[in-house]
Order: sequence, then C-alpha cells, then structure tokens
Amino acid sequence: MDSKIKESSSADRVHVLIAGAGPVGLVSALILLRNGLTVRIITKETEFRTGYRGPGIQLSSRSIGQVDHEAILRAHLLRDYGCQVELGTELVSLEQQSYSVEATFIKTNDKSDPTTHKARFDWLIGADGAHSIVRKQLGCTFLGQSYKQSGMLLADIHLLNGWGDDHIKAWGNIAQKSLLIRPYMSSYSAQHSTPSQPKNDTRVQVMIAGPDVDVIARSVIGEGEMNASTTEGRDALVRIIHEMSGRKDLIFGDLIGMGVWRPNIRMVDKFGTGRVWIAGDAAHVHSLTGGQGLNSGVQDAFNLCWKLSFVHKGLRDGSTTSLRLLDTYSEERVRVVKAMLNVTTNLLKQTFGANSGGAAEAQENGAQSLTANPTSTDSANPSNDKKKPVKEFGFTRGFELRMFGINYRGSSIVVDEVDPPAVVLDPYKVSPDEPVRGGDRAPQAVGLQIIRRSANNIDDAPSTTTLFDVFDTTKHTALVFVGPPIEGLTSSLEAVQEVVKSLGGYPLETMRIMVVHSQDTTSQSLVDGLDGEVLEVKDTEGHAYTTYLRGIAQSELSALDAGQKRPVVIIVRPDGHVGAMVRGVEGIEKYKRSLLA
Repeated sequence: MDSKIKESSSADRVHVLIAGAGPVGLVSALILLRNGLTVRIITKETEFRTGYRGPGIQLSSRSIGQVDHEAILRAHLLRDYGCQVELGTELVSLEQQSYSVEATFIKTNDKSDPTTHKARFDWLIGADGAHSIVRKQLGCTFLGQSYKQSGMLLADIHLLNGWGDDHIKAWGNIAQKSLLIRPYMSSYSAQHSTPSQPKNDTRVQVMIAGPDVDVIARSVIGEGEMNASTTEGRDALVRIIHEMSGRKDLIFGDLIGMGVWRPNIRMVDKFGTGRVWIAGDAAHVHSLTGGQGLNSGVQDAFNLCWKLSFVHKGLRDGSTTSLRLLDTYSEERVRVVKAMLNVTTNLLKQTFGANSGGAAEAQENGAQSLTANPTSTDSANPSNDKKKPVKEFGFTRGFELRMFGINYRGSSIVVDEVDPPAVVLDPYKVSPDEPVRGGDRAPQAVGLQIIRRSANNIDDAPSTTTLFDVFDTTKHTALVFVGPPIEGLTSSLEAVQEVVKSLGGYPLETMRIMVVHSQDTTSQSLVDGLDGEVLEVKDTEGHAYTTYLRGIAQSELSALDAGQKRPVVIIVRPDGHVGAMVRGVEGIEKYKRSLLA
C-alpha cells in the first residue's frame, strides 16, 4: 500500500536526530541535552527490549544488564528533559547537505497504516546497531570476519527455586560445551516479568556455548525463526539445562526469550563525515569476551558528543566556521577500537579454543559458582550440585580490560608541552604507574579544601571537593597549579590572573577553572575579584600535585617557586581525558586554536 509522506517545517526543526535507542543512543541524547541541544531519538522496535542482554557494566560487585541501563537512561531523559524514545520509527534513508541532514523514516503503530516522514536536522547520529542503515548510507566499509566455530544459545527464563545465593553458576568446558546461568537480581527489570511469574528476582540468563551450538539451537528453537519463544522450545531448553548441570531439582517457569549469538569481528574505516556520524555497534562489533562492547560504545558517545556540542555552539555564535574538530572523533576512536578488537579477539580464541595452538585451558565437566562480579573466582559449591567445581571459566579480567588505560596520546588536538615528549603508547593500555600525560584519562584527586568559590556557587556548599565532583561533561576543566608558597605575591598574582583571563576567553562558557594550591601553601586566595567560573582549592592531601605533576621534570616543578614563572595548566576535556598540559597563556591559546581551527 502507498504510504503518506509528511515533511516537518523549519519551525519543528530539532538539532540532532539519533537513530537507535540502546545505551549508546541514550547516552548520546543525555550528553547533547545537557549541552543545550534539542534531540529526537527513534528506534524501529515497537516495544522496549526484554531479556538480560549484555551485562558488561559492573557496579559494587554487581553486573547490571543492558536492559536495565536502558530503562534507567530512558527514565532520566524523560524526567529531566522531557525526551521520550519514539518506538516504531525506522530510519530508511538520509541525505547530507552543507547545513543540514534530511532524514526519511517510516513510522508504524497499531492504529494506522505506515507513514513516511521527512525532516531536517543539524546533525544525525547512527547508534542503530550492527546492521546500521546510517553506516550503509554513509558508504563506510565494515571489514572483518565471523567465527562460525564459536557461538552461544542465549535465553532468559524464570528460575523459581534458585540455589540459595546470587552467584553465577557454570558447568562444562567452554571450548567444548558449557552452561552458564546468571541471576538478574535487578530492581529495574520488573517490567519484563510475565503474568505467571511477576517477581523480577526469579529471572536468570542462560548461556549455552560450544561448537555444536547449531545442533542445540535447532533442538530448542527449531528450524525456523531463531528468536522464537515457544512452549516446545522452553521445554527443550529446560531438558538441556538439567542434562548439562545434573541439577534436575532446578524448577523453571516461563521462558522470556531466546536466540543465537555468534562472534562477528568488524569495524569501519571511518566513524562518519560532516554532519552524520556513527557510534557503538554501528561502527564496530566484536566478541563478548572481555566485556568491552557496551563500555566502548558509551566511550564513542562521549568522544563524539562533546565535540559535536562544541562545534554546534561555535557555529551558532561565530567562534568557529569549521567542522574539523569532528574529524578527530574518527582519528581518536579508530586507534582505540582497533586495539580493543585485538584484545577481545585474542580472548575469544583463548576462551573458545579457537587459537592456532589448540584448545583452551582444559576444564573438568563440573559446576563453578561465581559472584556477579566476573573477576571473582569464588568456588563455593552447594551440596546439591552433582559435579565438582572447575578452576577457571575463562572470563577473568585484568587491569587492561577495566579500560582505565585508554588514551589519546598523539591526537592532533592534544597539546602536551612537557619535555621530553610523551611516548605514544598502545592506545588501549597505559600502566597505572605511568605519569599522566596529554591524552590520558584524567585521574581522581580528593581532599581539595575550597578557598574561594565562583560567584554562582551556593553559600552552603561543602567545604571540600574532589576532581570527579568538579569535572563536567558539558565543559572543559582547567587545573591551574600555582605551586608552593612564594615570595613576590604581586608577580604571582599577575601570572595567575593572566592565565585565568585567557581561560575565560573560551567560547560559550565551555571552560571552568580551578586554581590548585599545594598542601603547604597558606589558605589565601590569589584570584579574588576576578569574574567567571573560578574555584580555588588547597590540595590538602597532595593527591592532585602528586598525580598530575609527576610527569613534569623536577627542575620545571621547582621553577614554579619564582614569582615571574608561569603556572602549569592542565586542561581536562568533557570526556574526562587530558586535552592539554601547558605553561601559561601561549599553551592555552594553542589548545584553543586546535579546537576552533
């Protein structure tokens, strides 16, 4: 049937269209809205997803599933910004122009025929998954490989009696045939209960892996739809669980859903161009080993959206006429994602026995009990388990996989004036013992006693703060280290004021300033009377100086004692990475030019 076509007027124009309402799309929307841009977020799905899906984010030794993250983010967007995900709205094509993007999408619902709409936006972000229409419309390559010898049957089902704790349980050899059951234990997932099992704490995720996963899948799901959830499929799944675990005492309820997952390792050659960009699975897909997928997609969103917001504001006020800053999104993230794919692919080969050297580490066909934190190796085994525990299941994560070492050293917009120049290391791993340099993740520092607040701070605010409390996803944060107590306060005051004035010249209030005194200094403000968002603190425990100035030669650090010497300025980007390590006004202006060029 012919669909009706509607086109929005300029009065209805929204700044950014986001295609895809998974964690990457939702986080992108949140960052953009915080920056004052308007957002429309759409998904072709007619209802929100059910099932545990990726459990990659960890908090307080609890794995939080993707479905729960999505629910939290949707609620936050609606409550704080009135932004609601549009279900049943599928992007079908786009046309990029000099000053806008025209998008065509089909909207469906239960009450009327599909309607084709057209609308113009300033920007478009494709967070629409591995089969991304945005990526295809951009013409990006998506090269890589599939691992047909590895795969998993994934299912979500209610477990009515459990085993007495909230630990993950695993049986078998993952390189041959294995079973893992992960309890949900989440207060945000009651929406996915079923009529006969309404309690959300009875749901579990089931993973069955092995080379014969196709045989298992056909016996459970059948030859047809690979995401079917039938009564026959539910009964077949329960039989396989009982056989593999030896736990016929486990009582299962309704099946929520199931399907087959296979590792597919691919990435694009570029993350977009001009006014159209992609992020998350639309740009890169990989093995679940290492748990890097959701986290990597969210990092894409942060890297892209602070830059897009900065450019958008600059175009509006005339401080920039260029989109060049957005090109550094590809420059910075491609290097990181390539390194991440190498890490997760090697883990895949080791875990599933796909490496050239032979099978993965041998494991006995037994049951392993793990806490919900995958780094745990608790081997407690309830007495009613029929198999003895295995030593290792293959998901242990080291420091590298916590992603604290991801860095953008060598980026064209990172300014690092420390001598000697920083070594450009693996973009995926900087040792925690390595001194902080330009492009690195900005670490925490606590115990900062507030000496002077900016004019817009409330009087009853706390007397101490931390760097993570000060950092802002909508602004750069400049840390101005003024050094130990010095003589010639007037000269020092002039140097600090000159730096603060230069930092205040960043466009559209995109910079906040923190003057940091050493722990030995007197608690006397150097910037009283200056306008702008300036916070002045004393590093009472020495964390900030020790952490951030460790990479600066001792001779340079001691030079801060002289009143005529310029302060060290470290500028932290909205995505939490160090954008600049410079001395005085010249370095500050150099960094600003790199953003506005």
